[in-house]
Amino acid sequence: MTETPFVERRFELDSGELMVCFFAPSKAPGGEFQCRYVIGWPEREVRRYACGQDGLQALMLAMRTVHSDLIESDAYKAGRLTWCNQADLDLPPTWGVGPLYDPPSQP
Repeated sequence: MTETPFVERRFELDSGELMVCFFAPSKAPGGEFQCRYVIGWPEREVRRYACGQDGLQALMLAMRTVHSDLIESDAYKAGRLTWCNQADLDLPPTWGVGPLYDPPSQP
């Protein structure tokens, strides 16, 4: 089955690139939502998915998982994996961990 990615990002890796593709979240038979993604390393392709209560949560969790996988890679730790020539890969490392904002104080 050939499917077009929902969103993708191209990272710099050595003198080439590393493509990460996220596919549109969809409802799984168990009722949860799944967001599939692919990390296109030069030597292998990693295909996985993340699950969430709804499509947005599944996408956010997939992005967080990809971020973790990338920053744990030897390439990133050696400074060979960047985005826009920066170490910050601009993926959500902590979305959903703790409060995203400070709620207004109660009167």
